[in-house]
Amino acid sequence: MGSAFPDPWLRLYALKANGLPPLISELPGLGYGAGAVSGGELTLAGRAGFPVAQTALEGIGKTPADLRRAVALAAAGTPLLWISLESAHEAAALAGLVRAARGRRGVDPTLRLDCLVRLNPAVRPETQHGLAVGAGGSKFGVLAAELEGVIAAGGGPDGPLRWRGIHVHVGSQLGAVDAWRAGFRAGLSALRLRRAALPDFDTLDAGSGFPVTTNDSPTPAHFARAAAEALAEPGADRPLRLAVEPGRAVVARSGWLLARVLHVREREPRQVVLDAGMGELIRPALYGAVHPMAALTVRGRPVTDPRPGAAAVRVDGPICESTDTFGEARLPPVRRGDLVVIGHAGAYASAMASTYNGRPRPPEIAWDGERVVLLRRRGSAEALP
Repeated sequence: MGSAFPDPWLRLYALKANGLPPLISELPGLGYGAGAVSGGELTLAGRAGFPVAQTALEGIGKTPADLRRAVALAAAGTPLLWISLESAHEAAALAGLVRAARGRRGVDPTLRLDCLVRLNPAVRPETQHGLAVGAGGSKFGVLAAELEGVIAAGGGPDGPLRWRGIHVHVGSQLGAVDAWRAGFRAGLSALRLRRAALPDFDTLDAGSGFPVTTNDSPTPAHFARAAAEALAEPGADRPLRLAVEPGRAVVARSGWLLARVLHVREREPRQVVLDAGMGELIRPALYGAVHPMAALTVRGRPVTDPRPGAAAVRVDGPICESTDTFGEARLPPVRRGDLVVIGHAGAYASAMASTYNGRPRPPEIAWDGERVVLLRRRGSAEALP
């Protein structure tokens, strides 16, 4: 990622992809800051070693407690990198908290918080419907016509919120760069139109959307090239700060979900039911995400070449829901007890896991080719709610 978006680009790792501190603790040393969407993720960022000054608070679901925490950090002299605001109501609430903090003993009476406005660019990205957060009808961000209202609600140019720029995110697992480029241009335009009235308006956070690369998907370099082209267009004014927020593209390939075959049903197509499902990896059931799958054993013996005898099968999970499926895969003739591995599970698997059906969470193990490290212990039935 650093080769596509080198310094001075800011690279903020999106914690929502996987916030397990032992797994992501190397990222601060690799030049990453963090993008958190809740107070809980702020805590995870701290545990993983991300400095507060390089951590942004974003997301549509920030609670009053999350906003109070951001104000408290700033009042203590350790402000977040920025807070990305999603509405005029949120801006007004945060501004009120800053004004209240200014009246407390020991707090700078001129305290201000750096903020971005999340812009909904109203573009239709090249991805699945459930991941198209930049579409005009999505719940995320404000439309261009609403920007002035957000700034006014936060106190205007000289209020308790220091307006630093625009945050844009068009969608996830993008299959092309066109919508991302359009969103980037929309962010540049919004910055340019308001710089005269907002002297500190100098930042464009372009979000992410970078897919887990396959042979036919764009790489981070393609997105970087699209940004460079937009910045080189006549009238484009390069912001002082540019940021991206990769999450899935950083950690997806690092994770594998290991499952055991429970049932094989001779249906059309053949069905293979595993002991892992939507409780461990909900993305396929939630919005049809596709993950690679392979057999590690066939009839109890390790597989060195999974191709002989492979046929299209439907792979399902053990949860008592008909939507608990991983979709289709080509697998050799596995039977009960055989091992199957599901790839690209480093992102949005552990982070979205649940104990539905009273199933304790599985352990999470790291292996670097030499050492095996326990990242998270296996859950227990006694610890279930």
